Amino acid sequence: MCSNFVILTAVALFYTQSYADAFVFVSLKSPQTNVRVGPGKEYPVSWVFMKSNLPVILLAEFNQWRKIKFLDGTEGWVHQNMISRKNTAIIVTSPYAVLYRYESNSQPMAKIEKNVIVKVLKKGNDWIKVEFNGIKGWIKKQDLWGINEN
Repeated sequence: MCSNFVILTAVALFYTQSYADAFVFVSLKSPQTNVRVGPGKEYPVSWVFMKSNLPVILLAEFNQWRKIKFLDGTEGWVHQNMISRKNTAIIVTSPYAVLYRYESNSQPMAKIEKNVIVKVLKKGNDWIKVEFNGIKGWIKKQDLWGINEN
């Protein structure tokens, strides 16, 4: 049993496509996602994410499995069906004012607390248009985690 685990792990590492050169952010589809220590159902669950739309970094692929990394450094493997290409982000400063326009002196529309997940609507150079609970506005890129560059 142990030798099968070692062989499967070695094969997975050899055939894994890596995304180490650039961050690719994706989001989790399900409100409950099992994160495993390896790319397959035979690997134990090391972590369970209990939030949908959670942004994560895509690190690697192996068959139907994707290696991901969360903001706090948690890493593991999830099935490809648990991943969405929908771009979401997490507020990393608190509280943050969502602005009407992408200017620092613009009128604030709402305040969002740290660790709240927002939907990314549009990207500018330093500003990101987001939506949360039906409110659309602009947030500085530096105050968000989960923004793809392209």
